[in-house]
Amino acid sequence: MRDLLARIAGWCVERPLPVLAATALVALVATVGALGLEADAGTDQLVDPDSEAFIATEEFKREFGDDAVVVLVKGDLEQLMLTSALGRLLALEACLAGNAPEGRVFPDEPAPGPCEALAEKKPARVVYGPATFLNQFAIQAERLLAEQSAAARKQARSTAAAAALEARRQGLSKAEQRAAAQAAAQEVMTRFEQQLIDLALRYGQTGIPRIDDPTFVSSVVFDSRRAGQPKARFSYLFPSADAALISVRLRPELSESERREAIDQIRDAVADPAFEIRDAEYVVSGVPVVVEGLAEKLSSEIFVLLVAALAVMALALALLLGPPLRLLPLAIALVAAAAVFGLLAAFRGSLTMASLAVLPILIGLAVDYAIQFQARYAELARAGASSARAAVEAAAAGAPVIGAAALATGAGFLVLLLSPIPMVRGFGLLLVIGIAAAFALALTAGLCALSLTKPDEGRRHITELLPSPLVAALDRIAQSRRAISVRTHALGRRALALSVAAPGRVLVAGLVVAAIGWAVGTRTEVISDIRELVPRDLPELQNVDELQQATGVSGEVDITVTAPDLTEPEVIAWMSEYKQRVLARAGFAGEATSCLEQETRLCPSIALPDLFGGDGGEPTRARIRRVLELLPPYFSQAVVSVDPQTQELGDTAVIAFGIKVMPFDEQKRLIDAIRAEIDPPGTENDPPAGVSAEVVGLPVLAADAHSALEGNRYLLTVAGLIAVALVLLAVYRSLRRGLVPLIPIVLATGWSALGLGIAGVPLNPMSATLGALVIAIATEFSVLLSARYEEERRAELSVGEALRRAYSRTGMAVVASGITAIAGFAALIATDIRMLRDFGIVTVIDLSVALLGVLVILPAALVWAESGFRMTPARSSASRPVSPGEAR
Repeated sequence: MRDLLARIAGWCVERPLPVLAATALVALVATVGALGLEADAGTDQLVDPDSEAFIATEEFKREFGDDAVVVLVKGDLEQLMLTSALGRLLALEACLAGNAPEGRVFPDEPAPGPCEALAEKKPARVVYGPATFLNQFAIQAERLLAEQSAAARKQARSTAAAAALEARRQGLSKAEQRAAAQAAAQEVMTRFEQQLIDLALRYGQTGIPRIDDPTFVSSVVFDSRRAGQPKARFSYLFPSADAALISVRLRPELSESERREAIDQIRDAVADPAFEIRDAEYVVSGVPVVVEGLAEKLSSEIFVLLVAALAVMALALALLLGPPLRLLPLAIALVAAAAVFGLLAAFRGSLTMASLAVLPILIGLAVDYAIQFQARYAELARAGASSARAAVEAAAAGAPVIGAAALATGAGFLVLLLSPIPMVRGFGLLLVIGIAAAFALALTAGLCALSLTKPDEGRRHITELLPSPLVAALDRIAQSRRAISVRTHALGRRALALSVAAPGRVLVAGLVVAAIGWAVGTRTEVISDIRELVPRDLPELQNVDELQQATGVSGEVDITVTAPDLTEPEVIAWMSEYKQRVLARAGFAGEATSCLEQETRLCPSIALPDLFGGDGGEPTRARIRRVLELLPPYFSQAVVSVDPQTQELGDTAVIAFGIKVMPFDEQKRLIDAIRAEIDPPGTENDPPAGVSAEVVGLPVLAADAHSALEGNRYLLTVAGLIAVALVLLAVYRSLRRGLVPLIPIVLATGWSALGLGIAGVPLNPMSATLGALVIAIATEFSVLLSARYEEERRAELSVGEALRRAYSRTGMAVVASGITAIAGFAALIATDIRMLRDFGIVTVIDLSVALLGVLVILPAALVWAESGFRMTPARSSASRPVSPGEAR
């Protein structure tokens, strides 16, 4: 392998300009591709597509439409419903549905621009709004009344004819025959009229329903027991006396760009002056709106993170790395990052919150590899080798070690593929690909660039190219850095001497501190409230808060009930009982007061059983069918699946609950309680034979995703350690060389947990990757130093001398690498997305502790291993501990 890597580097060094030109071309093409990436904050990134919850949610969307875009209409409900404002709402709802020809929602008036666009694209699967509900209810009721009246008259004529025939057979006179026929017909019509009266009383209707009849509208919308308050069973349309809701379920097959365009068109429509209502305002919210808002934020944040990463890396390299080409590692890192994100675009990937975090991490790692090769090159150049020769020998000497470290780091990231969360798996895969790209570029393009320099010219300080004031400022910084460096080296020498002289005590002390940290880590706060993890100034999130303040809820949990026959009374009865059990368990106190006035986690929303009255009696099959026939087709899709071809009822019904914003862990407990009530153990409340139920919706997916992340946090940490150990054992084929470098890493996991506890920095859902991440990156530091130590030991140096040389020759490069990796994570602090920002802070703390652990604990571990794992090292000529003099 050493010879192969040297030949690859030699081939590149022989033709540096073509290699560098090809690298620049790849970078350019990849950058163009990466600029076309679209942000994706969709739910498919949160949950395993093979999970039952995800499959059920996708099936729900196919049957009933995507998550709803909600238009909150804020204003006095009586003014909205009982005045001409209702006509404007009807026009707005027709506009949003795209039903009006060419968008003409007002007779004899030009179509508003947004309505014309919505009519052309038709992005909505269905629109549920108060005006459309009332209008369609009136139209369908009048149509059904006409049909039933015609049927009743036909039946009356048939019954009259039969009665007249029977009277004639009995020998009655013609007058008596006519009287019998009239009586029979009158009886049929009387029964029909009584049915109409019963329906009118049940649904509060008087006369022929008309949307411009305030009496009809009032009887449908408002509760006669509470003046001005809407009926609780229509809370999904009229949540309070001061608000109405229009729900727009988009077609689930829309692409990301089509969904974004549809949301923009909805915003434009409600802002159009044609739909302005006095003393009322519109607020556009809902899951798709928040998702798109966050996606736009992610798209802009990648540039913020890139600029921050470039700034901190450039500063770190200018201060830490010697000539030549101080900023070459940064150039290599940028090409590697462009290659990874260009490849992501080529495979039709997208930007997620996790892939955003890849950018600064990848830049830090790529800079790391380039620094290690450059350090080897500088060492050989100082020894008198020509630039070309130094580049080839740097590859031969450094590539196997750096490659082994990269392989171990990649294995640590590879365990993230075990996560059930697609976003985390994508995060790990991108980093593995990025490591390979960064190593290959550092080995080829990086050494090619170095081979073109001359040692004497390379020593020229970069400040010669800068303005004088900036040079003076950098000189002052350099003087301060040199003073700090002298003190740091003195502390380092004493720490090295202590670690080597008393390795057992150092290791025991490290283990004790780590054990305390492991205990403290179990109590570290985990923030899971989405409102605290995304920017508070995100307008879409502020609209969610406004929606919850006005309605008591901000989202929806749906239960799909599948049955062979949904008109079976037993099925309807079970659904009704189930809904009441769930509401009671969530703290809902009943419909006497609105959800806004109650301390409840769930509120009632639309459900099939609610359509059959509230008299407490079990509805008959005939009544169920009659009511479903009365429902407008658009409205029936809210509660029961409908065959798009035949318009016949399907086998799936919906029970919906409004849900408030809450932390994910609390939301998970609530979702589990809803699931538990489907078939509660030890009761007779199980569903009827052949009936099944699933809990679906975004709140379900989000809660399950958070639970999966938390449940896999420690598993991924352990798996990361095992993966790194297996790789090192396979590379070195030695238990000592494979496992000793992991000792400081294992202890550092406890130290970092203690540091987080002391600093009071909370974790968040992205921290599920943290353990594996720290192990993967910090292992590289440990492998590089231990490999250099083994190299010096093979030169028959004593333990002390080997450690001194390893730390003097490779230690500074490792420190520089560690600082640049930490700086890469620190770039995340520049974002105002708290989930990413806190993740960056946590990782900076953890990696700083891990680097310290490698520098302090690794020497003790190496000496301990040399002594046969005895607490006191053997004092032989080959392995005597370093003295303070040697440490200098």
